[in-house]
Amino acid sequence: MEDGTVFPGVGFGSSIITTGQLVVSNNRTGIEQSVTDPDSEGQIIAFTVPAIGLSGINRDFYESINSQCKGVVIGSSSSATVDGSIPFGDWIETLGIPGIKNVDVRALSKHISEHGEMKASIMDTHDEHAIDQIKALVLPPDLVKRVSTKQSYPNPNMGLKMVVVDLGLKYSILRQLSYRDCNSVIVNYNASPEEIESLHPDGIIYSNGPGDPTDLPNTIENIKVLQKKYPILGIGLGNLLIALANDCKIEPLDQPHHESSLAVKEVASGKIDFVNHNHSYTIDPKYISASDFIVTNICVADGSIEGMRHEYLPIMCVLFEPEAAPGPTDGYYVFDEFIDLIGSTKNQYGGVDRWQ
Repeated sequence: MEDGTVFPGVGFGSSIITTGQLVVSNNRTGIEQSVTDPDSEGQIIAFTVPAIGLSGINRDFYESINSQCKGVVIGSSSSATVDGSIPFGDWIETLGIPGIKNVDVRALSKHISEHGEMKASIMDTHDEHAIDQIKALVLPPDLVKRVSTKQSYPNPNMGLKMVVVDLGLKYSILRQLSYRDCNSVIVNYNASPEEIESLHPDGIIYSNGPGDPTDLPNTIENIKVLQKKYPILGIGLGNLLIALANDCKIEPLDQPHHESSLAVKEVASGKIDFVNHNHSYTIDPKYISASDFIVTNICVADGSIEGMRHEYLPIMCVLFEPEAAPGPTDGYYVFDEFIDLIGSTKNQYGGVDRWQ
């Protein structure tokens, strides 16, 4: 790790050296989803569950075509297979992902909890030169560019017309839209307002994605234009970009959220939902009161903001991942509420520029 701490183990998977942002995940299931989640671009994921892959790996649970994470750190793995699945170690090797096992993941998790997320490397050497290399490495600022679609494509259906801005889109978001008959078009993260407007959407979704939201100034400017014309839903990184487009500030979490079952409270009702999280930033609450947003959801564990809604415009956002991949299905209601929001604005207004 970049602070000089070393956790020894046994290499497996792809036999390459890798460096990335080390994050700790408590996910017990849905390992396939975590590894292929575009949010994991540039990350080395340390899984705290004692054993990984006890039921094998199922390709049906991919969240993208390609692998996304830079490496995995685990306590132990199983060679078990179920229903034609493949062992975890064989799987990450086919994806070109290096791993290290027999690591004291409890001690690693405690170290990250005390000192914060940092750069790390999986390598077969240990000397001062290696540590200096990790410290000197600058993590790339173009993570969204790496995972976003280069060309627009459809996810056809017969219902509401949705434009999904791909910041690191998970397949499960498209599945949830398909379940609700939404006729979707997925576009690049830098798609211009003119390109999006030409698709005549009923609503726009800014998806989850990796990296620092301040690295995407063009996307923030696009949101400022489009939010005056269309209902918008922001998920994960999409939420943070909408916050920045409305003069809010973001800040790193003291304890980043990379968990599949973290409790979130709905402020209005007090209802508790257990939902998936994969984000290292949150919104500074001091700026919410000066904006036109209200907080709709907070994290029970640390009180950080997990959702907000605009007081006047049809904009709603959540920092957690409502598509439940992996994790409980408590957050599905977010998609239903957004569809209801679109329906209410269409009935009340109609026509472009109706909120200006």
